[in-house]
Amino acid sequence: MSPDDFVLALRALDAPVFLDDQGMPSPIGVEFTATTSDGRSVLVTQLSAALNGAVTDPDAFVRAIERSGYQGAGITGSGQIYFLELPPRGTALGDRLARTGPVAAAELLPIARSAVDALAGLPPHGLITPSTLRIAGDGIVAFRWPGLAQAFRAAGVDVATLSRELGAALYLAPEVQRGALPDARTDIFALGVTLYTALTGRPPFGGRTTATVMAVVLADDGAPATTDTGVLTSALLRAIEQNPADRWHDLGQFRDALGTAPVGARRTPPERLAATRRGCAGTAMLFLVGGLVLWAVSEYIS
Repeated sequence: MSPDDFVLALRALDAPVFLDDQGMPSPIGVEFTATTSDGRSVLVTQLSAALNGAVTDPDAFVRAIERSGYQGAGITGSGQIYFLELPPRGTALGDRLARTGPVAAAELLPIARSAVDALAGLPPHGLITPSTLRIAGDGIVAFRWPGLAQAFRAAGVDVATLSRELGAALYLAPEVQRGALPDARTDIFALGVTLYTALTGRPPFGGRTTATVMAVVLADDGAPATTDTGVLTSALLRAIEQNPADRWHDLGQFRDALGTAPVGARRTPPERLAATRRGCAGTAMLFLVGGLVLWAVSEYIS
């Protein structure tokens, strides 16, 4: 359905929303900025032909979307499915990576912490990618399309098919690709792959082992366990384990592994600490010797 046809279809429904533009391509269809009859700004997404055709129960999709806190959903007379959402905050991580490339560990670490915090306590998201992870100006992370994967599943579209249509299969845990339902560990995997790609500039599992790629790209300064890079590396390598039993068991464990240090904070490497201690000891000895000399001179003069 063309954008013009979609506008006419919405008018035929007497939908309480007015489209403000001709739409922009979206991973799941065409996205329009719009205004509701009571003056609120919303986004209206018209599902792509492929996704629209994959839905076997449109009414179930609409009901699930409305239960998930979206602003509404509907079906035109010709069977075109659409839904409404509030405009998302911030910038998609994928857009940033396309503009500026990989993100330094010191900057990515607090983003990772905020991302885990955003997911904690919520139902499994199921569609975590650089396109759905959004970063606001205050550094707070939010995920776009919560509940969308569940709505498609209720409508007869499995998550693996949805991910392939979105070009997001890389971020889908292996067990979900084999038919398992999303859970906390599948979200941990997807977030781990997303952050790994942001950190290294390349997806994992690209011809060499993930750990080898990480080691080559992220060679550290001799103290990998105590730097932002080391903390992030160790947390991500476990998050993207192929076997779910080998991953962090829940988001709380993942968050603990990411630590609570301030951005860019580094512990002093042992060898540097030892040198500092030696320097302090030498300075103290110098003051002690100087004090003894002055005391001896004063005694001799008196």
